[in-house]
Amino acid sequence: MDSTGGIVYTFTNVQNFLANVPSQVQYTGDLNASPSPFHDGFIGQRLGTQYFLGAYAQDEWRIRPNFTMSVGLRYDYFSPLKEAHDLLVNVDTVTGLRTPGNADPYRAEKLDFDPRLAFTWSPRALGNRTVFRIGAGYYRGPGQSEDQNQPILNDIANQTFSTGVAYPIDRPALLKTFNPNDPNGLWQPRVYAHGYTIPENVLSYSASVQHALPDGSTLTAAYVGSQGRNLFQRTISNLITGVTMDPRTGAAIIQRQFGDRYAEMDVKTSGGSSTYNALSLSWNRRLSRGLNASASYTWGHSIGTSAGSNEATTAENNFSFAQERGDNSSDERHVVAVNAIWQIPAGENRRFRFGGNRFLDAVLGDWQIAGFQNYHSALPINVQVSRNNVLYLNPQNGAYYTNPVISNGQVVTVPVINLPGGGQSRGTQRPDLVPGVNPYLDTASGYVLNPAAFAVPAPGKFGNLARNALRGLGFSQLDVALSKDFVLTERSRFTLRWDVYNIFNHPNFANPPSVLGGGLPSSPTAAGIQPGQPFTQVLGGTAFGGLNNTVGKLVNFGTARQMQLSARFTF
Repeated sequence: MDSTGGIVYTFTNVQNFLANVPSQVQYTGDLNASPSPFHDGFIGQRLGTQYFLGAYAQDEWRIRPNFTMSVGLRYDYFSPLKEAHDLLVNVDTVTGLRTPGNADPYRAEKLDFDPRLAFTWSPRALGNRTVFRIGAGYYRGPGQSEDQNQPILNDIANQTFSTGVAYPIDRPALLKTFNPNDPNGLWQPRVYAHGYTIPENVLSYSASVQHALPDGSTLTAAYVGSQGRNLFQRTISNLITGVTMDPRTGAAIIQRQFGDRYAEMDVKTSGGSSTYNALSLSWNRRLSRGLNASASYTWGHSIGTSAGSNEATTAENNFSFAQERGDNSSDERHVVAVNAIWQIPAGENRRFRFGGNRFLDAVLGDWQIAGFQNYHSALPINVQVSRNNVLYLNPQNGAYYTNPVISNGQVVTVPVINLPGGGQSRGTQRPDLVPGVNPYLDTASGYVLNPAAFAVPAPGKFGNLARNALRGLGFSQLDVALSKDFVLTERSRFTLRWDVYNIFNHPNFANPPSVLGGGLPSSPTAAGIQPGQPFTQVLGGTAFGGLNNTVGKLVNFGTARQMQLSARFTF
């Protein structure tokens, strides 16, 4: 396992750049090439170790000639991801103390038995042309490894400096003096919450009826549902517990849950839930008279506090995950897929021939054309707003600013907690929705989202806009392919194929940027709005809500019209 580090210098303007006065320097060490700051300067490759155990038994009983029952039972165990040299770096989110390097970073259930049950019935009264199916089962998984390797990646020097540094910094000297408990370093590890448990659990169930039509095709109607539990979620730790003021500068002195040992920490945990319900209709025709076709329509809804695995976003409310309940990012209400392959009935081996002309048969005969139509309705948009952990209030006029204000040598503002508990580092806050204002703009203006429909929440409050409350644009694309096999000998053939992706050149735009600027003024003379006031286009950000990108830029899915000619020789 490796993680390549580096140094990022940030300058507020050109003058500071020329004077070599950075506003911030962020240093990240190399996982394998740099000495470990936590384990006696260990240098070497980190090796993640994990093992899975699984056993499965299944049997099927034909209770009657037209009635079958299938029963199965599976056992799974997914061990915690450890480091072979006991070099884990994790922080207990209850005590704020580092856990031993060989300690399990999270809990792994050991008694996960997953039953599955299914029935199939074909009633004789319906002429054995109709089949009913119903089934359910539990399924479990450890999630993505990248969600579980953070205690290994934490074993590096990672510091951010805002004063007293310039280009270039002395890396070896920094490594020797690195102290994760230094309040000036603001070490910000990504850790696992106390009680984080795997695996993720999904109960899946379905019921369907399939009927054979007189033309040889089949029609299927199905209900599909699932319940996800113990899904991956994210939050923060080392919460803000209070704020005082430096009487000289008016700057905030933040008091945190674990004191000055760490900065705000990204926390991975479990306990999320989701629900999916869908109705599906499908028609399928096997190859007959030169035509093979299928069509399907699905109406579905995925909602919950988390989509699980790596799809989880950091919770807005650090004290409750309930506020994250909303449509999941993959929620597509309507999905339509139609595809057909037609063997053009002209050629030596087809219905219509070219009067025995071998040349015309070889060149114009035995072609086939295929079409693939995909459509899905719009995906959710999660509108967010940049908010500082702390704001500065002028008690005389009730105005808020992002920086302290000093007038005639006197501090006239007092710091107040803006985000309860913090969360600025994760940038996951949502705005308030302005009543009576349409959140969408006419797309002819170049925007999809209306910044005037959103306002900055009041300090100490969370935004009232739900997670993934809005929608982008739908997707529609028709692909066509024309192909022919030229038979050369018994064992060799030459295939020519012409593909046209998105033949109608229909624009399929990706969801627009949906993060609003901070909005609040930095000082009484700076531009900005106050909490409760709607955003303007300028304050919301020039990119906010704009149709800036299509779904895809490469061949096939979501691109502009593209053509591809291919040839293949088989022998």
